[in-house]
Amino acid sequence: MMRTAVKSPKKVYRTLLLKKRDEILASTRSEPEALSASVQSPDVVEVAVRTLEQDVTVATANLRSRMLKEIESALARCAGGTYGVCEACREEISPNRLKAIPWARYCVICQELRSRN
Repeated sequence: MMRTAVKSPKKVYRTLLLKKRDEILASTRSEPEALSASVQSPDVVEVAVRTLEQDVTVATANLRSRMLKEIESALARCAGGTYGVCEACREEISPNRLKAIPWARYCVICQELRSRN
């Protein structure tokens, strides 16, 4: 009789976290040239466009950095056995929320309260 391996939900979330981390790291590697692009151009509009592109690249890099920190924190919670538990109320975070945002630290109610304050 052959037994099929069933992944535990936490392993599924860990896999999602690792995949997202790899995606972010891959996209980070592909954009360093955008930051180093020269803004030396005689055309004022072209300079403005390049400056805006660099600003967007920096903002995107900052967002990626924050996402990576959240993902690394979630992976540490997986390893420590506290993954899926709200950091505020200590209740279980719903599986639907974890599927949508596998790095979620708070349940929906606590996240809404935090967002208001």
